[in-house]
Amino acid sequence: MQHIILAIITMAIVRVAWVNFRKLGTLRAAGTELDHDQRHAQMTYATRIILCLVALAIAPFLFTILK
Repeated sequence: MQHIILAIITMAIVRVAWVNFRKLGTLRAAGTELDHDQRHAQMTYATRIILCLVALAIAPFLFTILK
């Protein structure tokens, strides 16, 4: 049962990272001249992607401890 829950959480985290990665890609494709709001959005998407990767790395350890 624990593996199923971990798999569902992993799929959700990957989905969030993928959505943010697509948004970051479309923002970068818009052009090199970005205003302040677009730069802030770019950093927000990049930060969310990094947090998703960290969460993916930590999740198995948390489920091991909770066992």
